[in-house]
Amino acid sequence: MSVAVAHPAKYGFITIIDVPELGHAGGLLVLSPQGRPIEFHCTAPVAENKTQKILYGQTYQGFLFCDQIGSALVEKSRSKPELLITDRHELMPLGKLSSTPVVKLCQQIEANAPPIQDTNGFEINGEQVETDISDLQQAHWAEEACRAFARSLPLVEPFERIKLAIDEAGAVAR
Repeated sequence: MSVAVAHPAKYGFITIIDVPELGHAGGLLVLSPQGRPIEFHCTAPVAENKTQKILYGQTYQGFLFCDQIGSALVEKSRSKPELLITDRHELMPLGKLSSTPVVKLCQQIEANAPPIQDTNGFEINGEQVETDISDLQQAHWAEEACRAFARSLPLVEPFERIKLAIDEAGAVAR
């Protein structure tokens, strides 16, 4: 007898985009399992700070993307997502900062590429998903949750919406 896995009621898709000449803007789109929007937040573009860049060295981009932009978006969310899906490796540490599991959608897998054998990743409809979730039960849950969402929409589709919404917000602000 198999046990039914409870899938998230709220999926959070979070990304950072480069805004030419202004810096980096972040977006968090919280969706229902059917892909309908529940909540959206975006940041104004954050310009790089040269002093911080010097002080943080090679860890600067992770600090800017995860600690400043990503964590601010997650904290602002009223309808807390149960799973965060990102397309930026710099946002993976959000799982440790927010206690919400995070997985990363990677570039599309080539048609003749071998299946992923790594226990820290899986493939859904030609898309590779990576995770650094150490708890095996939680990692399995995250994989099943991604598979459930992908039955409604491709995992990449919400990122396109976020980018368009941030572009639109920037156009309105101009």
